[in-house]
Amino acid sequence: MVPVRLVTAVLSCGALLLSACSQQPLSRINQYVGGPGDSASLAASAQPVSNSGPISAGLVLINDTSASGAATVLSDKARAFLTQQVRERVEGATPIRIAQVLTVASASQTQGPEGLAKLAREQGLTHLLVAVFSSDESEIPTYLPLTGDPEQGGSRPGVPGFEAVNYALAELALVDSRNGQVVARADGRAWARLNRLYVPKVSNSYPVIHRSLRVAPIYPPETEAKDVLRSLAADEALEQAAVRLHEAWAKS
Repeated sequence: MVPVRLVTAVLSCGALLLSACSQQPLSRINQYVGGPGDSASLAASAQPVSNSGPISAGLVLINDTSASGAATVLSDKARAFLTQQVRERVEGATPIRIAQVLTVASASQTQGPEGLAKLAREQGLTHLLVAVFSSDESEIPTYLPLTGDPEQGGSRPGVPGFEAVNYALAELALVDSRNGQVVARADGRAWARLNRLYVPKVSNSYPVIHRSLRVAPIYPPETEAKDVLRSLAADEALEQAAVRLHEAWAKS
């Protein structure tokens, strides 16, 4: 098993590079759980967290697309993927155990921290983990090598195509449903780039996704390329957020 300290160091370096490149999208979680307005403090624990044993919590996943320039809403398949990833990454890094996945009709109907706390209490849960995913996405026409990526030693660019970049933000907050207070919070950022050819050009090298924290490319189906782009960027951001949630827990 890779030591948590090593993983934290690697992810922190990646986070510094990401911070230098983009701070989009802006934090969205405060409108759902309240708390400090300074997004730089998201890795700090807002309340002492008990280290006496595992905490059973419900999970609410919110895909916030309200900001200008935001990517379109995640598909049901992508939401299911991220829900499972939140469970695995958070349970692997912290004493939080996801007992139940809760749903809200829409992000606008969460009614702030009190509404979320009430939702958890109605299910007999003392805690609620709120996971907010948002992303900023842009796409431009470009020229690409027919085989390979120029950054990976591909041939000279010359085929018309498109390049989409998704900057993802994953924010986690553990809410005490008995009083609506946030007891721990964290965030993470990542990006992913999708290159695809202009139809009707066809190549086994496209569409291709390159990620911020991984070397190996991903080759998604053409019809799902954008959704896979957003899912992978969100999951890498989540990976950072889960590690930072562990740090917030340790500080308590």
